[in-house]
Amino acid sequence: MQVVTVVWSFFLIVNVASTVSTKKYFDLSYPFDKDTIYFPGQRQYELLKDYDNVPKEGFTYSAYSFCMGEHGGTHLDAPVHFNANGWTVDQIPLANLVDVPAVVIDVENYVNELEEPQGFAFEVAHVEAYEKSHGIIPLGSVVLVHTGWSKFWPNKVEYLGWDNITETLNFPGLSENATKMLVEERQIIGIGLDTSSVDLGSTKTFPVHVFLAQEQIFSLENVANLRTLIEGANGCSLRLFILPLNIVGGTGAPTRILAYCQ
Repeated sequence: MQVVTVVWSFFLIVNVASTVSTKKYFDLSYPFDKDTIYFPGQRQYELLKDYDNVPKEGFTYSAYSFCMGEHGGTHLDAPVHFNANGWTVDQIPLANLVDVPAVVIDVENYVNELEEPQGFAFEVAHVEAYEKSHGIIPLGSVVLVHTGWSKFWPNKVEYLGWDNITETLNFPGLSENATKMLVEERQIIGIGLDTSSVDLGSTKTFPVHVFLAQEQIFSLENVANLRTLIEGANGCSLRLFILPLNIVGGTGAPTRILAYCQ
């Protein structure tokens, strides 16, 4: 019995190690630094070197502080952002964030075909075209939309379509109709894209934010490296780990997003 137990334990260890070593991960997050783009009105990233390689007996000591707004860089919008009764960051169920199924819908070609690509809106027709080729989006998924807008990061003027003079921003976003279809018919638990907002940059009423917040659904903004993910994970089932800072009462949070092929 002892020999069987040892052999079985060895088999499990080798099997787990093999699974871990062959799994390919994709980081869908921008780093936070002086070039990080924030939604207008948010505090910009600042790193304060409180102790910077201070000599001690036998070692040097460093400890920094940082300051930044919730809604900048790769981040999560919690429902409370547009709904007073919505979940705050710390109230979002972990089951909606950890090892969840995901799909990426690539609409970059549609964006590039427009004379004014910054006005592109992701519509129901784009969902239907995706499903015609890839099958129905699984219930309970997170949907990521690739517009190709990340090509402008970190050029703030190009990425936001805003130069501190014009009143409105200008970049692609989701339509309310497509968002409602995904929520009501596909029961998605989250949605994100590679621009600074799930709504069109030019909006004044933020209909997508408002609808998602009412349905207790989070959104992900400034998602990075979606082209790399599409090319590197073609044909596989995607899973996500969505890891926002656990800010109690937060309306949003800087977020690390990791994807892998199942």
